[in-house]
Amino acid sequence: MNKSAAIKESAGDKIFLFIVYAFLLFILIIVLYPLIYILSSSFSSPQAVISGRVWLLPVEPSLAGYKAIFSNPQVLTGYANSLFYTFFGVLINVTMTVMLAYPLSKSTFFGRSPIMVILVITMMFSGGLIPYYLTVKMVGILDTRWAMLLP
Repeated sequence: MNKSAAIKESAGDKIFLFIVYAFLLFILIIVLYPLIYILSSSFSSPQAVISGRVWLLPVEPSLAGYKAIFSNPQVLTGYANSLFYTFFGVLINVTMTVMLAYPLSKSTFFGRSPIMVILVITMMFSGGLIPYYLTVKMVGILDTRWAMLLP
């Protein structure tokens, strides 16, 4: 590209860009510091964290925190539940969405307009938590995994 054809930035543009970049750098530091602190605290010894010696890098590196967390069976159960609900929730939602969206995408589908109106209204206005609970209770899936997946 020809150098003379390039758009030249004015001094005001350069100052503005400097201020924008400085502001974004400041925001980046504000967002990253807590994340780095938590990560370095997780790899530091408990005594170093309690005494406040951890700042950016781990002090007295240790995996004691991770050992304590993963020795608790409730944490592993929580991870297993998260994976289960994520996998089957996505599977059920995608299946149901495709089964409804494909016929509604056809302009010749009988009853397309009323079904679309019903869908849009139910997306805009939720019944709330109490009707949701009562529905789950009446169907008989209260305190089961299906209560999270089916509704």
